[in-house]
Amino acid sequence: MRSRKFPFYGTLPLVYLLLAGSTLNTAVAFAPKAPSITTHHHIASISPSLRQLSVQQAIETDTTEHDTSSALQPPPRPTPKVQRHYETFLWKHEQNNYKINYRVEGPVAGPPILLVHGFGANVNHFRYNVPALATAGYRVYAVDLLGFGASDKPKDETYCIELYVALLRDFIQAMGSTKQWIVAGNSIGGLCCLSVADQSPEQVAGVVLFNCSGGMTGFRYGDVPLVARPILYFVQKVILGPQLGGRFFGGFKSRENVESILRQQRVYVDQTKVDDELLEILLGPADDDGAEQVFLKTFAGLPGPTPESILPTVQCPILAVWGDSDPWTPVDSGMHPGNTFGNYNDKFTLEVVPGAGHCLHDECPEMVHAKMLPWMERVLAEQG
Repeated sequence: MRSRKFPFYGTLPLVYLLLAGSTLNTAVAFAPKAPSITTHHHIASISPSLRQLSVQQAIETDTTEHDTSSALQPPPRPTPKVQRHYETFLWKHEQNNYKINYRVEGPVAGPPILLVHGFGANVNHFRYNVPALATAGYRVYAVDLLGFGASDKPKDETYCIELYVALLRDFIQAMGSTKQWIVAGNSIGGLCCLSVADQSPEQVAGVVLFNCSGGMTGFRYGDVPLVARPILYFVQKVILGPQLGGRFFGGFKSRENVESILRQQRVYVDQTKVDDELLEILLGPADDDGAEQVFLKTFAGLPGPTPESILPTVQCPILAVWGDSDPWTPVDSGMHPGNTFGNYNDKFTLEVVPGAGHCLHDECPEMVHAKMLPWMERVLAEQG
């Protein structure tokens, strides 16, 4: 087992920032320049039939004196157009009315399941899971948390785990199902699902965690070594502050930067899954009004509860499906390793998926569903 030396949270790498340096120059250097408008093409994502056609064309023209190298190149592929807006839930929170985007598929009478994304993602990060679970007979809901995806992005809201939990509880209540729910989430979405199950035990039959985070994107000062605390303070108060935050966000959200993070940090071990569609899913909402303020407030916000503080009082069964190569929330290291969660709850089950990263529900959905579906069937059968 690797030693528990430093915490890893969230779905975006604040630890990468901390290691990048403690000066403004190094932080700015970490954020690449804005991307050009040139469309990037990935040969690996071209269909087998198209690759075969290109090779056949090269063979047929090989005896000519013309340059045949162009025949080996795939034709231009337009950037995918990802649907962002689905259904709208009007959330009445305190004195505000917020529009919350959600996607729903599957038989109306099927057992309800709620999918909750991590920081920086949205309902389309479950692009493979929604149709598969709906085909299996579940009534599948995926929701954009406030500030993300196609949901409203109020600039003056306080973004925290408690806010998201309140939203998810109200959403479940508003959908009006008489059956208990399975709630499943990636990273901070998993942490939110634990809290929902803890606070609404009568509504939740089970929890599924996809690489659960130890908190929001901000680190707890108590978890950070003393030598790193000044760096953390500088990042949160200066780099993410009102004067420099906009410049940082502008560089951070570039296509080159996001793709580099996903690939070079091996968030996706299977590099072929970092495709044009995924980049559009993650980058599209970043241009919305209010996205910058949400990003900076969330990134510099409070970490919220730990999994260990919630697990002891969760009454329903919990399944954690965890990629063993996750660089951000390792299953066996950091301050909140998933392989210790069973010490806090005897209804906890851990399934480790070899060779998978932080977003294994998107990287290897078939393996996740193979663990998840039989477990959910047993849990719901026991609930009657």
